[in-house]
Amino acid sequence: MPRSVIDDSYDPIYDQVRGILGEHFENYCFIVMNSEGEIFFDYNHLPAGKMLINEMQYEVREDNLEIEWDFGVDPDDLEEEE
Repeated sequence: MPRSVIDDSYDPIYDQVRGILGEHFENYCFIVMNSEGEIFFDYNHLPAGKMLINEMQYEVREDNLEIEWDFGVDPDDLEEEE
C-alpha cells in the first residue's frame, strides 16, 4: 500500500527539495501527488506561493504550457506496426 504524501517519512525529502530550491530561487513553491491522488505542497513565502500557484493555473488553463513527452517509443514506429 502506498504511503501518504504527508507521512513524516517524506520529511527528509521535502527538506532536501526546500534546500535545493532555496539555494537557487528567492521564492519557490512545490507540489507533489502520489498514485492515490493525495497532494502535498509547500512554499517559502505565502504571497509568493499563492502567486506561483495562480500563475501555473493560468498557464495550464490557457494551454500555454508546452510539454515534450518522451515515451521511449517513436509514435511513427507504432503506426507502422498497425
